[in-house]
Amino acid sequence: MPPHLRAAFVRVPGQRDRIYVHRSDGTEVSWVFPTYGDELPHDLVHLVVEAAFGLKKGFWGRVDAGVDPARINDEANRKGGANKYAGFGDDLAELLLAEALAGARWSSAEDADAAILEVIASNCARAGVEAAPVLAPERVREARRVLSRLREQWRAFAGKGTLTLVFDPQDPARGFAALLDA
Repeated sequence: MPPHLRAAFVRVPGQRDRIYVHRSDGTEVSWVFPTYGDELPHDLVHLVVEAAFGLKKGFWGRVDAGVDPARINDEANRKGGANKYAGFGDDLAELLLAEALAGARWSSAEDADAAILEVIASNCARAGVEAAPVLAPERVREARRVLSRLREQWRAFAGKGTLTLVFDPQDPARGFAALLDA
């Protein structure tokens, strides 16, 4: 199996949730974030949609390349200003695209695939990035199916629970295929 990133999303009722990452080069990083309760962690949604739409330099590709999100967020809170997230790198286009994808309402059962595509296109326009060329109703439907299954697993935890996902930084779409088959 080619090198890949493994992310463990840990739900801890009554506390901040946690992410433990084992990068493809063997290094590790972790961070905590406010809980979303029964909804999936935002960074988990990022992992699924970045894999689904083949993003190599989105949030998870940068984490695999050595970015420490907790350190960057701490620095951004101290610095403030327009360039507060400079720690993510100079070319932020794919990261902004990843945020546009993750910011769609993937959890809303009543949203049709076409409506999600419209939200993504609107998010991309606001961020000043092009929508991914693979934005197609079928891929949106597949991503929704994976996220729905993961949401059910997340909600089923009675007390502490962990979802572990794999991200393939060299071929995110191959990693998504594994999520589809899981």
